[in-house]
Amino acid sequence: MESFFNKKQLAKYLHLTEGAIGRLVESGKIPAVRTPANVYIFKKVDIDAWLSERKSKVREILDEDETL
Repeated sequence: MESFFNKKQLAKYLHLTEGAIGRLVESGKIPAVRTPANVYIFKKVDIDAWLSERKSKVREILDEDETL
């Protein structure tokens, strides 16, 4: 069974504010599903993959830049 977050739960999971989550959704930078009730929900598996992807990008940047 899939796990989902609402905006408040996701903010807590990511240690962000609900406003920051809203901005990420509006800009299309975070995977979200809009329900027929016009509420966004977030699949845990998609959020974890999104985090993993960003973590890899940060590591690549750090590996390329020896001055950091």
